[in-house]
Amino acid sequence: MPKNSILYIDAYDSFSNNIIALLRDNLPVTVESIKIDDSRFVLNDDVFQKYLNNFNAVVAGPGPGHPANSTDVGLIGKLWTLPDECTLPVLGICLGFQNLALAFGGDIERLNEPRHGLVRHLTHCDRDIFSGIGELDATQYHSLHVRLSHDIEVDHSTDPWTPARKCKQLVPLAWDLSDLNNGPILMAAWHCHKPFWGVQYHPESVCSSGGSELIQNWWAEASRWNAVQGRQCDVTPPTVSRMIEQVTVSVEYRAPSPVGWRAVPYGGKKNVADLVNILRVQCERAEPILLESGVRDFKPVNPETGRFSIIGLPTKDALQLRWSTKDRLLTLEAEGKVVYSKQMPISGVYAAVESIMTEHKASHGPTDVPFWGGLVGYMSYEAGLESIDVPPAAVEDARPDVWFMLVERSVVVDHVKHCTYIQSLSESDEVWLDHVVELVQNLNSHTSELPSSKPDGVIISGPNKAEYCAKVNACQKQLRAGESYELCLTDQTLIRNSAKPWALYQRLREANPAPFGAYLHFADAEKKHELDLISSSPERFLSWSRGGKCQFRPIKGTVKKEAGMTRKKAEEILRSEKERAENLMIVDLIRHDLNGVEGVRDVCVPKLMQVEEYATVYQLVSVIEGQLDTAASTTAALANSLPPGSMTGAPKKRSCELLGAIEAASGPRGLYSGVLGYFDVGGGGDFSVIIRSAFKWSEDGVWTVGAGGAVTALSEPDAEWEEMLAKRQSLMDVLLASS
Repeated sequence: MPKNSILYIDAYDSFSNNIIALLRDNLPVTVESIKIDDSRFVLNDDVFQKYLNNFNAVVAGPGPGHPANSTDVGLIGKLWTLPDECTLPVLGICLGFQNLALAFGGDIERLNEPRHGLVRHLTHCDRDIFSGIGELDATQYHSLHVRLSHDIEVDHSTDPWTPARKCKQLVPLAWDLSDLNNGPILMAAWHCHKPFWGVQYHPESVCSSGGSELIQNWWAEASRWNAVQGRQCDVTPPTVSRMIEQVTVSVEYRAPSPVGWRAVPYGGKKNVADLVNILRVQCERAEPILLESGVRDFKPVNPETGRFSIIGLPTKDALQLRWSTKDRLLTLEAEGKVVYSKQMPISGVYAAVESIMTEHKASHGPTDVPFWGGLVGYMSYEAGLESIDVPPAAVEDARPDVWFMLVERSVVVDHVKHCTYIQSLSESDEVWLDHVVELVQNLNSHTSELPSSKPDGVIISGPNKAEYCAKVNACQKQLRAGESYELCLTDQTLIRNSAKPWALYQRLREANPAPFGAYLHFADAEKKHELDLISSSPERFLSWSRGGKCQFRPIKGTVKKEAGMTRKKAEEILRSEKERAENLMIVDLIRHDLNGVEGVRDVCVPKLMQVEEYATVYQLVSVIEGQLDTAASTTAALANSLPPGSMTGAPKKRSCELLGAIEAASGPRGLYSGVLGYFDVGGGGDFSVIIRSAFKWSEDGVWTVGAGGAVTALSEPDAEWEEMLAKRQSLMDVLLASS
């Protein structure tokens, strides 16, 4: 194990884990992370100084807020005034850099136009920490910048590498001279007497170049300073990890049970809706659960993510797991009665899921099929807020924010190999397997006739353009103040429609086939809570294979298909700086989420900002992947990544707090912008983002349709309004004209 150690001070940013990964991957060091408000040190300088003696150097990270606000910088502000005997090398990044400059006479000003997710070419001095880097492109996430009283014009008429009169101790190392609107922006500097360096940009971003070289150069300079000073670490630092309360559930180990299954080939002309209709009538069970990969002309609309359709066939007495943010009550129901009920934090929910999946571990199912059986259900947006310590919106009723049902019998359709798999986790279930095989073989090859339609839906309430545009402006005010880089603003439309939910879903799947279509009907034994959901989501949130390969597929950037809109035109629009910036910010955020999972390695971005075509829109999609080791928890990546970054913005925690205030009048988001999917008994899992979806609680009988978009500093309020309308259109068409 490396003897060298770096302390990372985390200012609650959503890119911190990427910086830590950059350090670990490029330096012979261990990295310890603490928060800026660590209670052990905030009010005790002596203890903090003693703690710093355990480290070779410190990285002061980025974060939201203003460098002059002590609450926003916390412990970072103590680094610059340490006694000489306690001083150690520091690298400040973004907020950390701004606080360094402020401490030594610099001014902090707002940019004329914020730079969030923008990639710019930098001019640097080719020495010190920039030695040998060469051409450098840098991703920027800032609305504030440092001024050292330099008078530098774009034509370089003033020497950019000498200290300004006002700040003689700070030596410029890099500038951005590409922006006429903002003028020259200082991008890096070092202190000429103390071992302090800082960069305004994010070297860890997937679109920044030279990040490895910069970190290695800084470490060489830091090590050189330590050697000259004769400074050595006192001891190996203690591990100060973020502790999450866990609920220990004891489960007796047993060998995985084999999956009973049959395979039925077909000619590629089977309609999944027909199969659901037959299974509903013939199997005499609870309402089927459908997780459908949409097809067009019997081919998957997206072969990369939409190969399989899963029909879950739960029994009426199936095991259910429910939890609400209202009362924090975890309830397990089996055989129609409550068998466990206890208040606990969200971490207890994950522990319960782990316990159930361990108890039902299975093996020897069909290798190609990702789902053999397991827990199927959802986690709401508000459940995700619990994971990042953001209070959810107040609600009157304790409706389930987490609801999973155990599926032991299932039918899975492979749309690529044209094969149907009938599966059961129950012992000696051959009679049922053979019966369903016969049903599938006798299924006619035709397209289901849709239920007759008549205008039936009525809008109860919905967003108002003036109010929505005002919310966009409110978001941009926060962005310009440095409180966030991107805010994913949403709103809700409420529609009353008395049509059967299954009939509505059949129309939705025809109008907007999607890789993550879904139909759910959940009800507890007492029918206190009863939920219907229909979805045509294009976006995978997170999947992981039985071998531990994780994948995120965030969507940010949308162009509506309308008259005259071709793929070529859509690609031109989606290549704009605004659209790419939206996507890049979420890619870096998700990399942070995944890098923060214990046991993950090889985090990469194999697909960056590519255009995908769907029935009603073109979308800008990226893919982030990583590998979990075999000891990692099956829920670890999910727990560390909620709520979905593509539905929040970055930094995630501060953005969610801001959105809670801006969206307050709309009430809780509920299922919208949560996640929906399954935990497989074989060890895998797959969850989509609940967008292009509608849900209804039987208590009020009203469908909720959420829609929105990412607001950046480059957004136009009218365009954001139109994007929100485009995203809800397919649901509106179905809910307002179906019965």
